[in-house]
Amino acid sequence: MNNQLFLRGVLLVGFALVMFKLIVTGQIQQFIAPKMFPFLYFAMGVLFILGIFQIWRSDHHDHAVGCECGHHKDNHPLKTWMIYLLFIVPIITGLMFSSQVLDSSVAAKRGVQMGGGQKQSDPSANAQTQSLTESAQTEQQPAEKSIDKQQLAKKLKSAKKIEFTNENYLATLEIIHNHVQEFIGKEIQLTGFVYREPDFPKGEAVIARFAVTCCVADASVYGMLSNGEQLKELKPDEWVEVKGVIGQTTYEGNILPCINIKTVKKVQQPDEPYVYDRTPY
Repeated sequence: MNNQLFLRGVLLVGFALVMFKLIVTGQIQQFIAPKMFPFLYFAMGVLFILGIFQIWRSDHHDHAVGCECGHHKDNHPLKTWMIYLLFIVPIITGLMFSSQVLDSSVAAKRGVQMGGGQKQSDPSANAQTQSLTESAQTEQQPAEKSIDKQQLAKKLKSAKKIEFTNENYLATLEIIHNHVQEFIGKEIQLTGFVYREPDFPKGEAVIARFAVTCCVADASVYGMLSNGEQLKELKPDEWVEVKGVIGQTTYEGNILPCINIKTVKKVQQPDEPYVYDRTPY
């Protein structure tokens, strides 16, 4: 048996098993967006097949690797094992340990998207800029997605209460941010984790979620600025369900929607802590 071929096969199968474990436990959604799953399934299948093939080859002698014919020299055993160790460690780690959900420490480094408000200046200029921005965004988006967003906007504007879901989270935030005046006074319900900037007063926080486009490497934080006495006792990263009324505020010269809190309820972190950009490629 050729030990090196056998070990290479085991490593390939090991990586396939790590992917399988993440899929079965649901932890895979803490790494990549659902639209990337087909690529993952394909990679897992290929790795498993290649691994089995390498293990099968290791028990046959019709190959040149390790044939001891004098034409092929193996690396020093210590050097070889050090190289394999670079692959063994992540496999063992992936199989034995659970993943860690992104938290406010990551949000502090990447920044939080609290809205698409405009700088305070001439209102007419703001309206014109917003109109041009929306037009540009519409031109860049697929026609079907633009129509869906228009339908959602109509539904939200006619609703008495705005409720966020995993599916409409990003679109709903964008619509409210772009049309703040039309939503002032509407009731709102939002679930997310607590995030505070260093300059926030105790009664102010952002209720936010991480949004993933392809994988956690591109994750961004989106949320709504909230204010209320109930927020003072909350700690960063605590998950809460807040209910209140949409208002308007100014932060760093930007006009933003905000939630005037009525009630706050602590909740468990959801099974799917992230929201995803589900736009197909």
